[in-house]
Amino acid sequence: MNVKWIILIYSCIIFAYSLITGSATSPLLLALLAALYAISHFVSQRIPIHNLLQLVLLVAFHWSSGSEWCIPLYLLHLCREYRISSFNTAFSINIVLMLAFSAVSLSHNPDVSNYIPVAYTALSCLVLAYLYCKYIHDFEQQKQMFTNEKKHLTTHDSLTGLYNLQEFHKQFEKLVSSGDTVILVLIDCKDIKALNTTNGFQGVNKILKQVGQLLRIIFPDASLISRYGGDEFAIVLKCDDLQHTVHTITQQLASEFPKLTGIDIHFGIACHPVDGLTKDDLILVAEHSLYLMKRESWLKREEHMLRSEKLRVVGELASGMAHEIRNPLTTVKGFLQLSKASSYNIEPWYDLIMDEINRMSMLTAEFLQFSRPHVTQFKVQSIQKCIHRVISLLDSESTRLGHYIRFEPREEPILMMMDQDKMLQLLLNLVKNAFEAMPEQGQVHIKLLPIDQKVIIEITDTGKGIPESELEKIFIPFYTTKDSGTGLGLSICHKIVQDHEGTIEVESVKDEGTKFTLTLPTVSPKTTETTTKAAETTISA
Repeated sequence: MNVKWIILIYSCIIFAYSLITGSATSPLLLALLAALYAISHFVSQRIPIHNLLQLVLLVAFHWSSGSEWCIPLYLLHLCREYRISSFNTAFSINIVLMLAFSAVSLSHNPDVSNYIPVAYTALSCLVLAYLYCKYIHDFEQQKQMFTNEKKHLTTHDSLTGLYNLQEFHKQFEKLVSSGDTVILVLIDCKDIKALNTTNGFQGVNKILKQVGQLLRIIFPDASLISRYGGDEFAIVLKCDDLQHTVHTITQQLASEFPKLTGIDIHFGIACHPVDGLTKDDLILVAEHSLYLMKRESWLKREEHMLRSEKLRVVGELASGMAHEIRNPLTTVKGFLQLSKASSYNIEPWYDLIMDEINRMSMLTAEFLQFSRPHVTQFKVQSIQKCIHRVISLLDSESTRLGHYIRFEPREEPILMMMDQDKMLQLLLNLVKNAFEAMPEQGQVHIKLLPIDQKVIIEITDTGKGIPESELEKIFIPFYTTKDSGTGLGLSICHKIVQDHEGTIEVESVKDEGTKFTLTLPTVSPKTTETTTKAAETTISA
């Protein structure tokens, strides 16, 4: 209910009570003062000194009524003074008002015994009004605190305390609209998400807080610092010397920031009005610059990983080569030591020594073939002709071993861009491996399956198969399960397939056989008609 109506109701009650009890000095005057007092609250906006007038009317109304029931009205005015005036002013007015209340009360009952109750009532009203003032003051402070906190939460990031993305766009729009020369910097903390696995999300949150604090320290004159995203931040700075400021920012972010935090960052810079006249244009330029820096960093990392992988492979090859050569050298050394005891007569061990030397020669030749860059002659040729050539080359060996090669040729030619010598070497190695995997008479089945722009070549044997635990190792250089062999045969096959932009897969079932599946690209006859020159490509190991 409105305070004005409460005062009107109280005025009516006091007026009625005074008439009933006969405490009023003049009923007509009491009615007039009650009416004026009530009306003064409803027309207070039109009266310049309405506050003072209301206090005077209240004291007169109290004197005319002769009733202590006016105390609630006094209390209302005491509390109101703290709302509309400063504390010192309100306190002074309330003291004067309570003195007037005491004077009126004692004028109706001047007995000495009434002094203490009147003083107690006046003092109680002053204390209650002060407590009300304090309560209202605390309430307003808490309300203001909650308002400020709400405003802060709607405009700032709760983790870092920086401006959030929405407020960043709003403030940045104002800075750009002002027409000043400003620099936008977008920062992306490199690989910080990967730290979740080692530091946990709480550790990452701590790092993000530190990043926010450090940005405030490094850029104390920044017009705007914001958390732009999960691990991204944005900085806006005003400047006079554009080139000098950009150079300083680049040096601080590229050198000092990683040293202080231990975190590598990517950043993109855009300048107003050089790179754009609107907020969106500047953000687009900065994000593009950030992307280019990320891309360059990614390429360097890939190059480093590739270099490391190459060094690892070279180390493995060197280790395997040393191991393979050490064995025949040890054998030759042993035979030479025996020959010393026999007056250097090596005739009994001559054949064995020559076998070991031939083995080293073969190993060296295969290793050079595997690792050395070479020129490959690619020409469009029929894969069927290559397979027929392989069968004819292995005809005598298959007859000697009692094996049978079954090939189902297709009527239409399947053309490929290939190096015929390398393709023959690939197929010969796979078929010979199939022969060695069949200790008894067996069958090698070669099958062609053209699909779209590719051809699938399946070479299946009926041998003893390859254990599942060894399938993943068979293409590793120097890995072999044979008593004799270099372990480079399938590695060379794998490299030839890669040179022809194809894939090689293997399936095997113990004591049932093994199937190698080659998938190679083909060319159409129409393409062949327009091809007049052979493609020559140099492929490095």
